[in-house]
Amino acid sequence: MISNLKNSIKESTEYKKFYSVLFNIFEWFYTKFCFGILSRFERKFVKYLFVGFGNTVFSYLVYALIVTITSRPTFSLLVSYIIGILFNFQTTGRIVFKNKNNSLLVKFFLSYFTTFLINKYALEGLVNIGIDKYLSQAILVFPIAMISFFLLKNFVFIQKENN
Repeated sequence: MISNLKNSIKESTEYKKFYSVLFNIFEWFYTKFCFGILSRFERKFVKYLFVGFGNTVFSYLVYALIVTITSRPTFSLLVSYIIGILFNFQTTGRIVFKNKNNSLLVKFFLSYFTTFLINKYALEGLVNIGIDKYLSQAILVFPIAMISFFLLKNFVFIQKENN
């Protein structure tokens, strides 16, 4: 029943229009934004940034909410990673790497665990030298995204060179 619903949504005119608009927005940003600066990056990485932007906003809001409640940056980071992993797996796998293989979830989790540890120690280091706990995590978002993309591309969603 769910697969029938999913198929009917994908075949709908509204879905096709929505997908077309998103594709055109992506193409414009990829080729024209800041005089084509994004076109210097691998196309998959730029897609990863776009998909990751939504995932990151959500995860950062969870982090900010929990750190506000608990004043515990490491705990807040852990919770935001756990909540985001399953959603990120689906969006990143399907949209960026065009892979629907759910058996890769363990490798995906290990990649996120690795970036979590890197993020955790970097966050603690920044907070310990006196940088605000909110700003510290905001500073780390892009470097952690780059590390995460590298791990996902080379460890989780491995593709042959001709893909």
